Amino acid sequence: MTHIRITNAHPKHALAIHQLIRWWSSDMDEDNDDEKGILPARSIARQIRRFPEGQFVVLDGEVVIGFAITMRTNQHPEGPAKSWLEAIGNTGLGNHDSGGEWLYGVEFFIHPDYRKLGIGSQMYRVRFELIERLNLRGFFAGGMLMGYKKYHPHMDIHEYAYKVMTGEIYDPTVSMQMNRGFRAVQLIENYTPDLPPFNHAMLIVWDNPHYKPLMVEVAA
Repeated sequence: MTHIRITNAHPKHALAIHQLIRWWSSDMDEDNDDEKGILPARSIARQIRRFPEGQFVVLDGEVVIGFAITMRTNQHPEGPAKSWLEAIGNTGLGNHDSGGEWLYGVEFFIHPDYRKLGIGSQMYRVRFELIERLNLRGFFAGGMLMGYKKYHPHMDIHEYAYKVMTGEIYDPTVSMQMNRGFRAVQLIENYTPDLPPFNHAMLIVWDNPHYKPLMVEVAA
């Protein structure tokens, strides 16, 4: 893996990131990106410029084979559950707050040909390191409940989510993230614009163990 590296994204990577999203979603029609939940290349480039330290790409040589897009937010992860579009504001990431105390995971993808090489773990590590460096409270995102397809014929999503949270059922996405130190907080129904019943997610939170609350001076 000496030819594979993780680095901060630059605006020149925006189109390749956008194309990977389209390829993975099997949707090459560029109309109505907002409705489909697909980030346009121009929005990705703008977010890279606004928050460069929070955007990452995985490169095989100079080819983008994975990425992570994040934003800062003051939304609290244990508040009312929000869909992906409600959380980010729009596909232009209108809810990014440069002073936000939490990092929100907008998009994350590793090309299937490069999975099981430890790249995903490294991508989590660089984001955790960023959170500690910026002294943020932590990281949260919607983890897609990918294992629900197997249980859908005989179990509703609420029961499935509860059993994943308690460890009774292993979900290939959410349980793996729980093993990385995330805690499962609540079910987010209809998290993505995709058709139900397989568009539900679990809100997962990683709390920064090194967070230091800022001292607030009180006037005498």
